[in-house]
Order: sequence, then structure tokens, then C-alpha cells
Amino acid sequence: MTKVAFIGLGRMGHGMACRYLDAGFSVAVWNRSKAKAEDLIARGARWAASPAEAADNADAVVTMVADDEASRVVWLGKDGRGCNDEGGQPRD
Repeated sequence: MTKVAFIGLGRMGHGMACRYLDAGFSVAVWNRSKAKAEDLIARGARWAASPAEAADNADAVVTMVADDEASRVVWLGKDGRGCNDEGGQPRD
């Protein structure tokens, strides 16, 4: 089964994550507010504690965040997908 990480569950992101679940994908989700993910989790999505955790072992990573700052946090922040656990250096 294809594994998808979905980061950002606003109006557009939530709807897109629903479509991935409907299509039978294994979906890991992360959002600043876990409350926005509750119905997706009830439908079978896996909650991730961070963007990096959501993306671990994913075949594809989809981000749907509000602005440039949110994107920087998701990709380059302390728990971002683009950094590892040793000092925030970009992953290979």
C-alpha cells in the first residue's frame, strides 16, 4: 500500500487528505492543531507528532500550509521534514 504523509489540514488540506483515505492510501497526518485531524484519525489516518514523523517511510509527502513561515517550520524547523535529529542539518 502506498504511504502518504499529509502535512497541513486546513480547508483544502483536510479535503485532500480525505481523498487519499477514500482512495485506499495509508495516510499519516500532522497539523498544528490535532483537533483538525480527529475525524481523519477515526477513518484510519495515523497521527504523527511532527512533520518529520509523518514523513518517515512515506512514499510521498504532501504539504498544504498557510504561508511561507508555516512552510519553513514544516521543512526546516526543529521537527521539520528537511532536518534530521542531529543539529537540524538537511537530510541527504
